[in-house]
Order: sequence, then structure tokens, then C-alpha cells
Amino acid sequence: MNDMALTNRQIFWMMVSMQIIMTILLTTSPAIRIAQQDAWISSVLSTGIGITIAFICGKLCAIFPGQTLIEYSRVLLGKWLGGFIAALYILFWILTLAVILKQFSLFITGTIMPKTPVPVIEILMLIIVLYPTLHGIGVIARICELTGPIILVGVVGPMFLGINEMEWDRLLPVYSDSGYMVIMKGALPAATFLGDCVMLLMLISFVAYRKHTVRHAVGGVMLSGMLALISVIVSIIMFGPNVAASYPYPMLMIVRSISIGGIIENLDAIVITVWIMSIFTKLALYLFVASYGTSQLLGMKDWRKTVWFIAVVAMIMALIPLNYEEISVIFPRKIAIPYLFPVFMAGGPLFLLILALIKRKKMAAPAP
Repeated sequence: MNDMALTNRQIFWMMVSMQIIMTILLTTSPAIRIAQQDAWISSVLSTGIGITIAFICGKLCAIFPGQTLIEYSRVLLGKWLGGFIAALYILFWILTLAVILKQFSLFITGTIMPKTPVPVIEILMLIIVLYPTLHGIGVIARICELTGPIILVGVVGPMFLGINEMEWDRLLPVYSDSGYMVIMKGALPAATFLGDCVMLLMLISFVAYRKHTVRHAVGGVMLSGMLALISVIVSIIMFGPNVAASYPYPMLMIVRSISIGGIIENLDAIVITVWIMSIFTKLALYLFVASYGTSQLLGMKDWRKTVWFIAVVAMIMALIPLNYEEISVIFPRKIAIPYLFPVFMAGGPLFLLILALIKRKKMAAPAP
């Protein structure tokens, strides 16, 4: 079986399924730490940035229907320079795959399986991810369609159940304690996670009916960003900005604080199981785009042969960071936000879109 067809609906659920959980888990605390009670404004800005990136990627793919980034980068920049840009994106996706794998394993060992060695979690998860990836992007997409609504319930449900413990005055004062630059800085962590919709540069080529593809892609990123925004607001009004910023995973603390009549409580194991679905789809998508892109770059007919190699490389890279501080604090602050985000997520697609529009305008111009 080699299922390689996508629908617009699947594009929507792929964006939601892969983005929502890790954006909430890993960017809520940094945003609140930077912008305090104004972190919700930062979340609005980061959502807008994510939507813009998704829109740019969608428009770029519309100019080259049926082609991936690996193919049209060579059309725009030539064989060698275009191939170099494509290779950089593949390395970026492999690096991100390794980072997600490490962050996931540390989250699991830090919450529900503290005695399990981190490499064991990484190897088991990667083995599970291999199966749908080897069967094609269509299989991953159908998994996203199935798990997407469940993941939404796993996010919205805990926030709704904790509504009795919320104090809205913790959002005050607005803006006066932070200012524009601080709020912008607070938007960068979530913008970096929402910016991984840049993989649309690979995925949209598999969509057969593309009339509303951009709308569905943007909608998926928008929903993910809105739920991340709600998570920030709920974290602040439940715990206050200082306490919420001190938690590595404020959303997990929201779940653990739920207690309704002594009956509905201790939900963290159930909710974490649902959250794992999102991380699973994210890993599968990164493994696919990195593997498929590598096969296209090298001119290989069977892209599945590269999956095993990419998986091994990602596994080895995931062993390098030693703890939560290195992978979830130092890496985003020193590498992801200052370099990966502006180059690969924001600047790269915009640069290619501008080149594509110039090239199309020249081709449409009448000959003298």
C-alpha cells in the first residue's frame, strides 16, 4: 500500500493535529514568563504570524501545482542553488524531528513514566511512527482526520472543567506593565511552533482538488493558534502570571487541578494519552516530508527507502540533548527563534514567493 493522495479537509486536520499540543505545552510558559499577564496579546500576534506563513506557503504552492519545494526551488534558483536550498530545508526538518522526539520523551518521563529511560521512549515512539509513514501521506492524513476531533476535546475539555477556579482580574493591567517590544518578544515562541506549517510546501502538492486548499491550511493554523491563545488566558486566570510562568507545562497543571465533587479528578493520564496522538502525527509528518524530500533531491524512485535512514539519523540526533533545559529552553532561545524561524519559516517561503511572482510576471509579459 502506498497512499499519496490528500484532500483539503485532511490538510486542515493535519495542521490542527500536529500543531495544537506542542504549541500549548511548550510555548505557554515562555510567553507568560516574558509578557506576564499580556501574554495573551503575544498569542494573538503569534497566531497572526502563523496564519501569514500558511498563506504564503499556500500561494507559493498554487503557482507550482503538483510540485514540492524540492522541485520548484530548482525552477526558481537553478539546479545547484535550488538544490542547496532544498537540502537545507531537509536538514531543518530532520533537526526538528529529532527535537520533537526528544521533547516528547522528556515530557513522558517527566509526567507518567519517570522510571523509563529516555532512549527507550524515543525508540518505541519512532518505531510506531514508522508504520504509517511507510504507507504514505494519505494514511497519516486519515489518522489526523480521526484523531483531530479527539485532540480538540482533550484540549478544550480540561479548560472548560476548570472554569470555577478562574479569576479574570489576573489579566489586568493590560499593556501598561509590558509594552510593544516585550509583547512581540513573547509572541516568538508560539510563532516558531505555528511556523512549522512551512511543511505545507511539501504537502500541498499531494492535494488533488486545490481550489480551497489555502483556506483550509490557514484555517487549521488559525484554530491551533486560537486554542493556544485560550490556553494562555486560562493559565493566567487560574494560576496568575508568576505561578503559571514557573510551571514547565501549565496546561498539565490545569488538568491536574481539576476536581469536581471528588468524582471527576486525576484526569492527567487520560488527557496525556490524547495529547500523545498529536505528537505522534507531528513526528510522522516530519519523518515523511524529510524522507520524501530526500528521495526527490537524490532522484530516487522509491522514497520509502530513505525513511529508515532518516529515522536512524533523527534518533541519533535526539540522543545529544541531555535534559529539558537544553532542548526546551536553550535550543529555542539560542537556535530556533533567532535562526530557524526567520530563515526557514518566515523568510524562506516569502523569498521564494517573491521570486515566483517575478518569474511569472516576466513570462506573462509580451515579447518586444
